[in-house]
Amino acid sequence: MNWRYQAERKFENFSDLIFENSKKTIATILLLVFAFGSQLPTLTMDTSTEGFLHKTDPMRLAYDDFRDQFGRDEKLLIAINTDNVFDLQFLKKLEKLHTRLENELPYIADVNSLINARNTYGNKDSLIVGDLFEELPDTQAQINPQKQRALNNPLFENLLYSKDQTFTTIVIDTQTYSSFDIDGNLIVVSEEDEFAEEDMDVQLQTEYLSDAENTVIVEKTQEIIKQFQAENFEIYLTGSAVIAGTLKQSMMADTKSFVQKMMVAIILVLAILFKRMSGVILPLLAVIFTITVTLSLMAITGTPFTIVTQIMPSFLLAVITGGAIHLLAIFYKDFAITHDVKTSLRYSMGHSGLAIVMTSLTTAAGLWSFSFSELSPVADLGVFASSGVLIGLIFTLILIPALISISKIKVKSSKEDAHRHTKMDHMLLGISRISTGYPKAIVAISGLIIVVAILFASQLRFAHYPLEWFPEDHASRVATEIVDDKLRGSITLEVIIDTHKENGLYDPEMLNKIERATNYLNSIQTQTYFVGKTLSLVDVLKETNRALNENKPEFYVIPQNRDLIAQELFLFENSGSDDLEDFVDSSFSKARVTVKVPYIDALQYNEFLTQVQNKLDQEFAGMATVSLTGISVLLSIIMEKSINSSAISYLIAFGLISIMMIILVGNIKIGLISMIPNMLPILFLSTIMVIFDMPLDMFTMLIGAIALGLAVDDTVHFMHNFRRYELEYNDVDKAVRLTLMGTGRAIVVTSIVLSVGFLVLLFASMSSMFNFGVLTASAIFIALLADFFLVPAIMKLMIRNKGDL
Repeated sequence: MNWRYQAERKFENFSDLIFENSKKTIATILLLVFAFGSQLPTLTMDTSTEGFLHKTDPMRLAYDDFRDQFGRDEKLLIAINTDNVFDLQFLKKLEKLHTRLENELPYIADVNSLINARNTYGNKDSLIVGDLFEELPDTQAQINPQKQRALNNPLFENLLYSKDQTFTTIVIDTQTYSSFDIDGNLIVVSEEDEFAEEDMDVQLQTEYLSDAENTVIVEKTQEIIKQFQAENFEIYLTGSAVIAGTLKQSMMADTKSFVQKMMVAIILVLAILFKRMSGVILPLLAVIFTITVTLSLMAITGTPFTIVTQIMPSFLLAVITGGAIHLLAIFYKDFAITHDVKTSLRYSMGHSGLAIVMTSLTTAAGLWSFSFSELSPVADLGVFASSGVLIGLIFTLILIPALISISKIKVKSSKEDAHRHTKMDHMLLGISRISTGYPKAIVAISGLIIVVAILFASQLRFAHYPLEWFPEDHASRVATEIVDDKLRGSITLEVIIDTHKENGLYDPEMLNKIERATNYLNSIQTQTYFVGKTLSLVDVLKETNRALNENKPEFYVIPQNRDLIAQELFLFENSGSDDLEDFVDSSFSKARVTVKVPYIDALQYNEFLTQVQNKLDQEFAGMATVSLTGISVLLSIIMEKSINSSAISYLIAFGLISIMMIILVGNIKIGLISMIPNMLPILFLSTIMVIFDMPLDMFTMLIGAIALGLAVDDTVHFMHNFRRYELEYNDVDKAVRLTLMGTGRAIVVTSIVLSVGFLVLLFASMSSMFNFGVLTASAIFIALLADFFLVPAIMKLMIRNKGDL
């Protein structure tokens, strides 16, 4: 282990260098932190569904093509409950709400409700396309004609009113593109320019509607509807755009709360441990600088803060504090004896520097494994969280020693220090006797636990249902569940049918196939998922055909003459309505079918989407190609990619950490076997998840690699010191005892700090974060037990004398 001895000497020399240049070091670090921190205000946030996919992902590119052609499918859906949606007083209030939303909401394209529902009818030789209520009548009796038209329109049920006519909706379509350019400047278009709208579209296409703009829309909508909420005018706000905005609101509130609570908890732990002001301030400065620089790097690279990376600040706070504790614990203990800062600093850096570097590398490796993920936020977490750990390492081994060098550290007697942890010393001595006294029993019991845990792990279930992350009484969750029940769906599946021919949609047979496809889709009704409504070009054409044939219901059909189809669609286009743009492209070669579906677990959509794709491929074989897109498709793809990426991340993390452990221990056999205890936390978590029915979702799937990176930290510190003592004394029992009495106390404290750090997530408003906190804290506790009992037991059975190595 000559290399390790040399490394420790280099850390001692490095400590002297820092001590002699402490002021210059601190000034340089402050300058760099200030330079990075100045970029922090430019950090953006992104909670969009498409944001989970890399910009080059084929599914995201297809979704972007869809948005470019047909607009943004993420909408705000306002459902309003009353006794009768066609009551005059209700309609008057609905009109006021509709008008307020239309006039006051920024970044929107359209607002649709019963008030301005498309009313297509014929008047002599003319085609009229207007609003259902051009003007509200004065009496209830005068509403009947419009009410009858609404009831006679098969499109309106479950779209604009519920079957029992007690619910109605207002659907808000948002802009496809941002109102700001890529530099954040507002795009201003002159109203006098006759080509203004076209020019604006060209400019805005540089960026899609931003997450910040979506949040403004959601918050303004919440503000407006609050003023209309009443006993007979119960308002529910949902839609994929709302859920994304609400996730962001919860994320921002939770992140702020986490960091505050964790700060308080860690300050208390540090104060109790060190009973020194420097023991509290130094680790916190390292943490604050680490988080500042890490988030600034995200801002500089244009990487947004997401619902996945929100765990990063609290994670770094706990991890960096843990590393600082190991350094300070050794320093204060030695300083109580030497009374010399330089000597004790040199000793603590030589004693713990290598172990701190190795633990930082193993933690970073566990996190870095996520950087290969097919999901953009998870990959970002891998890149920046691992970078944050390494940045924290720099502050731990450079900033803290430099600050110690210029600080006036109070000298405490060695006797005072020696008796501070008497109870803990007795506990650690007892653990050393048990772990080395009954190694076979400990290994046997651990083996049995591993077998049982593997059986439980096989029963884990996957899920991705963001709605269930909210409490059962959360407004967005309640609204979505009510809309799915009463109005048969709150989000959409988008079907694109491409004929690859100009005017290919004039073909009667093609339109007949689209109608058969929509009839099939509308027939899908299962206990898990269903189709509440379909909207397509066929609906517009049938309305137009009926209107041009004296409004007779028997003419609500597709004309079977190509020229007549072209003529009727031309008449509709020239009626003043732009609704046709929602369903076809300008060359009439592509058709869009919007399918209204409920917001359910993304994995449950896999069967549904496969079924729909296969059926439509058969229907349009030889005539057109069919592709599925939209939020429901993205949710399904995201979960599928998450499962695949997590498996790869675990393998990468385990491989990298195993290599590091072998290098540290200096023995392949011992290094590999010492990894076994680090699998216990992951397997134990599987048992907890099965027992408490916690799914493997976007967050809990991250825990495995993170837990491995954290769990191995204790093993690194233990093995680093154990190998030193074992090689020196050739006595496993003594090496275990000295290791536990030395670094064991720091391991206990860092485990407490890490656990407390993640347990603050118990206060999260979202269950996903609650589960993440509980499981990660549990993994750290199990890792501690494994390193204190199982690792010594394995070493006792493996190492007989130096000749065995």
